[in-house]
Amino acid sequence: MLTVKEINEQPEKLRMVSENYFELAKNAYDFLQKTKPSEIDFVGCGTSYNLAMGLAYQFNRLSDETIPAHFFSGSEVAFGLRRPKKNGILIGLSRSGESTETILALKRARETLGMKTMGITCEKNSALTRVSDVSVILDFVDEKSVVMTQSFTTMAFFMSSLIRQLMNSKSLEDYLKTIPHLSQKILNDANEFFNAFEFSKIQHFVFLGYDEYFASSLEGVTKVTETSLSEVEAYQSLEYRHGPKSKVSEKSLICLLANEILYEEERKMAQEIKALGGKVINISTKKMEKMDNLVISYEFNDFGDWFLRTIPLQIIGVKKAVDKGLDPDKPKNLTRVVKL
Repeated sequence: MLTVKEINEQPEKLRMVSENYFELAKNAYDFLQKTKPSEIDFVGCGTSYNLAMGLAYQFNRLSDETIPAHFFSGSEVAFGLRRPKKNGILIGLSRSGESTETILALKRARETLGMKTMGITCEKNSALTRVSDVSVILDFVDEKSVVMTQSFTTMAFFMSSLIRQLMNSKSLEDYLKTIPHLSQKILNDANEFFNAFEFSKIQHFVFLGYDEYFASSLEGVTKVTETSLSEVEAYQSLEYRHGPKSKVSEKSLICLLANEILYEEERKMAQEIKALGGKVINISTKKMEKMDNLVISYEFNDFGDWFLRTIPLQIIGVKKAVDKGLDPDKPKNLTRVVKL
């Protein structure tokens, strides 16, 4: 399956970002340094909206909000529901560089709001590059599937690295070396775990997390919905007990993307879910007792592994699709590019 192949190629794509980062980032870094924006905003559609959310959270965390960041869907900006600040930079995210609402958002930002714009895409000579003052083109990501997998993690890794460079983070070079290695480990562990998992017993999927990990949870909803047409939800972890947990049953699989700050409270949440009969998988930097665990040995304590946590969720979507007799390479009602 093409989608499976592209999921399994992610460590190699992340390695290519790592090895070529400073060349890839030069123009974007110089542009952002010269422009000195009052804020940096991210815009995208679908999976790229989840990407925009995660990057905005990551930027605010690493900058300590000295330069605030926001995230928007393409339609919000394109059709005037949201108005980014004139002295900011709007960064458009699109695998194909052709998503109509994202293109319109950047065009409106330039022509109506007088903003500077930047594009991050995997396609040369795309419409996104023509409405951007500067572009980063990750064209070694040649994704053929309708469903975005490696393009999400590759753009996320590149931009999370660029944020560190902008903030003069001493951890940048270690971060660049660490992420590809961790991606291979979580990919291997997730494939091994889910190859033995009984998906026929699961009818309900829930992904829980905060901030960047909530963005990853939403991306999990997108992936599992697209590929397997299943019942899927995402919530902030502790919000799940305020109503939604009423749906938990023995047919529920809950993936908890726990963080270091709320780890103990999220552990209690996992215990509550398990007591209600749901199956819980902890995807975080350390194990939870009496739970199934997929551990990412990320040591920077800055949520910078956020996009790696989508890899197990991508695999869940594909495995459940196969369990239901669906072809994840041919998701229902979807096309590779959304043009209006």
